[in-house]
Amino acid sequence: MAQLITNQASVAYEYNGQSASVLSNIATATLNEPLSVEKVSLESVYRFGDEITYSVSFVNSSNAALTGITVTDDLGTYTTGVPGTSVTPLTYVGTAILFLDGVYSGAITPTVADNSVTFSLPTLAAGARAQILYKAFVNNAAPLTEGATITNTALVNATGITTPAQDSNTVSADRYAEVTVTKSMSPANVVDGDALTYTFVINNYGNAPADNIVLRDAFDPAPENITLQLGGVTQPANSYTYEGGILTFPAAGGSEALSLPAATIVQDGTTGIVTVTPSSLTITVTGIL
Repeated sequence: MAQLITNQASVAYEYNGQSASVLSNIATATLNEPLSVEKVSLESVYRFGDEITYSVSFVNSSNAALTGITVTDDLGTYTTGVPGTSVTPLTYVGTAILFLDGVYSGAITPTVADNSVTFSLPTLAAGARAQILYKAFVNNAAPLTEGATITNTALVNATGITTPAQDSNTVSADRYAEVTVTKSMSPANVVDGDALTYTFVINNYGNAPADNIVLRDAFDPAPENITLQLGGVTQPANSYTYEGGILTFPAAGGSEALSLPAATIVQDGTTGIVTVTPSSLTITVTGIL
């Protein structure tokens, strides 16, 4: 980081047997570090399983080539609620690429540890700029609750550098509902005239509620004399529409509204593993074939 240097002089003198002094103006200069670095991500939010692309750019501002350059990313390692316990929410993946002064230079292979990744360059010419692009996978130690963040720091060092350059980047947990639906039928074997039950289990794995949920299904063959239950409670016929074998629940314009709260997200303080328990609702439809 650049440092502002300030300096002010004083002059003492005498006249007519008296002593006096005067101050100069304040002179300034900027002391620049030989290495400067900028770290950014192409994504600003994340979910579990996402890949985040990072860019680390660094410049040799000195008048001579730098050697023995290392770029280390801590992959967002942070401490949990248990003293002395740390976890790493990012996992390095894929192939990194190197640009020198904006020109593609090729792939660069890092040294990968459990809680960091380190890239090495043998030299960087005076005034030259290097950029490394690489990806990291959001693993199951990443915090997922609304407002959570991952901050990882790039540390750039070189032979003869006493203070490494560093820069950090922060991405935030996305606020989202992630809804899944699973359908099953019972019994597995039926004949004409039998009753068949369709069961729909709707889950929300996200950290935000899912509102205005509407279930639609086109049954073939279409059962007759259907009944619909929500969470085991039979619903009135005007709460859904069923025409030509097509079910819509809730009915458009009806008073019924379906929603699912956010999932329950818990992090183990010792292992750092994040567990997501979805909120859920069950709809069953029974009719005669």
